[in-house]
Amino acid sequence: MMHAAALPRSLRWFVIAAVGALAIAGCDDEGLDVTRTGSIEITPPQYTFPKISPGSRGDREVFIENTGSGPVLIRKIRLDLGDRDFQLFWKTSAEGEEYQGLTRGGEDRFDYPVRIDPDERLYLVLEYAPEDTSFEQGRVLLDTNLPEGEVAIPVVASEAGAEINVAPRTVDFDRVPARQEATRDVVVTNVGQATLNVTQILLNGSQDFTPLVNGKDPRRGQREVLLDADGDGVAGLAPSQQFTITVRYAPQLEGPDTGELSIFSDDPNQPEVKVDLRANGATPCLDVNPPALEFPTSLVNRIDSRPLSIESCGGQQLQIDDIRLSEDSDPAFALDEESLPETPALLPAYLPGDIPPSRSIRVSFTPREQRIHNGTLIIESSDPVTPSREVSLLGRGVLNACPQARALQDAFDVLPLDVVVLDGSPSIDQDGPGNRPVEYEWVITSRPEGSVSQPVEGFADAANPAMGGPDDEVETPVALFWVDLAGTYTAELRVKDNLGLDSVACDNAAVVTIIAKPDEAIHVQLVWDTPGDDDLTDAEGADLDLHLLHPSASNWFAAPYDCHFLNPVPDWGQPDNPADDPSLDIDDIAGGGPENINLDNPENTGVLGAPYAVGVHYYSSRGRISGQEFGPSFARVRIFLKGELSYDSTEDRGEDGPRELEAEDHFWDVARIHWPEMRVEARDQYFTQRPDAE
Repeated sequence: MMHAAALPRSLRWFVIAAVGALAIAGCDDEGLDVTRTGSIEITPPQYTFPKISPGSRGDREVFIENTGSGPVLIRKIRLDLGDRDFQLFWKTSAEGEEYQGLTRGGEDRFDYPVRIDPDERLYLVLEYAPEDTSFEQGRVLLDTNLPEGEVAIPVVASEAGAEINVAPRTVDFDRVPARQEATRDVVVTNVGQATLNVTQILLNGSQDFTPLVNGKDPRRGQREVLLDADGDGVAGLAPSQQFTITVRYAPQLEGPDTGELSIFSDDPNQPEVKVDLRANGATPCLDVNPPALEFPTSLVNRIDSRPLSIESCGGQQLQIDDIRLSEDSDPAFALDEESLPETPALLPAYLPGDIPPSRSIRVSFTPREQRIHNGTLIIESSDPVTPSREVSLLGRGVLNACPQARALQDAFDVLPLDVVVLDGSPSIDQDGPGNRPVEYEWVITSRPEGSVSQPVEGFADAANPAMGGPDDEVETPVALFWVDLAGTYTAELRVKDNLGLDSVACDNAAVVTIIAKPDEAIHVQLVWDTPGDDDLTDAEGADLDLHLLHPSASNWFAAPYDCHFLNPVPDWGQPDNPADDPSLDIDDIAGGGPENINLDNPENTGVLGAPYAVGVHYYSSRGRISGQEFGPSFARVRIFLKGELSYDSTEDRGEDGPRELEAEDHFWDVARIHWPEMRVEARDQYFTQRPDAE
């Protein structure tokens, strides 16, 4: 092995393992700011060497990262290894030049103190060139200015087994505009001396990231691709062999995204390796809402004005340099000068989870004749991808105005089982009685699979909206909608004027987006479809029950550790503390669900010795009133962890689709939930009788 400037290295080690937060306190002789705190993480936590033949060389690498707010100083670095088979090199980046720090002869070439500022890393490469077969374990010792003083990095020998290496450990897609895609490669190499088996690949965080192995997503019912990921026709990954995980990033919306790839294998030292994924976080980004501005129907010789929002969607401050109409724009379009900011104008960086910083401007449209008008709005900014953003303007002048559907609120962020008020009262009919439409129709145009809720005029029981209510009355602009499942919905408002002309014919409809995201740590959702039931919304139907089993449970259906309809709010965790108790929010007895179980404060399943278990029981296949036999039912379970969809049984089963429960009292053992790892393990076992009856 050679250590030379600018020489790329093939072996990179970046396993995240914190050794603890070490604080800088007080003012020392280096003049450090007493108000700042330093802390370090060493990744991996030790140097692990395989057996190396005398006369050969091997090296291992760790990096020291300052994760605090103040500088960390290393006053001395020394080897406590008992022989001269080792020497130490250093560098400041993963692909940077290497410099010799400690020679095999004992010479110290470091320039002390070695300073690591916040968010910076120091890479230490330990080279091992044994003269015989003995191996004396030891340490690399760092004398720091931290309260603990000396920090030790163990040096150990491993058995001749499988050993995984994943590179890189951080994948940054930089800037990818919405509705475009980019790919990055992560290489998995077996650097050990025995066959390595990669058993599972999971993704936490944004689902805009997709891992692919040989073109297949190993999470979506295609896990068999991992059996021979390198395609050599032999199961597993032989020593020195590798395969590539292609991570595809396809954002639907502008703005920063993060995720975490977990790679599981039979490497005894690193059974799970994590790769950080990030995108759109380090550059200015401009988004426009709406992306195109339309005036579908505007009366001739009247001014119609619409707002347009300019948003900052990147991790750096956005500068707006100019806002203008193109020279070839129809003169019917104009900018409201009072709404325009003085340029250059600055918008702060976008912080994920917050509302994007924005500036609203207004565009007016005054048609002089009945025809189509076109224009272009130009926005120049510091966005490096689209420094000159063009927004299409389209207007239609009419003598007999179409009614215009408009919603009081066009976006909702809610919890599952919330009620949303859909309000179309801002809708107008410019030449109608009172300038208002005469009919308002709310239509759900997209919804999560399994959702059956519809807009209603009111609820028969306000405390139990799942029971429904009278149909929405078209004479009123307001409707109520019960959000029965987690996921995304779109509701469209269609209005009609007194002459029978509706907004659909004019290509004008108000679209409302409803995003239902659970806020509990664990949210389990069950829906089902029964082909023998013609109406899933009436009082008759197959009854399936959702179960969540505590790690301490001895069996299904055993109180108090099985949460289901007979035990909807059991006392788990600390006695008489409802914060760590699960709850069955709704028990559907006559249709297709949903049924939801929530747990806001899960216990540590590693400490308890078993994960949480999810199951589905076919409680009754007969109608409660008529006694009609409904036959087989097809179930689907989704599991959300901290608001993100982590498991979908139908997607996990691939071509097999939803799980068929053939008859009454059959039971489906669905999955296991490991906490706090936030990992879902598919079980998918089927029983023709209740497991507690066997």
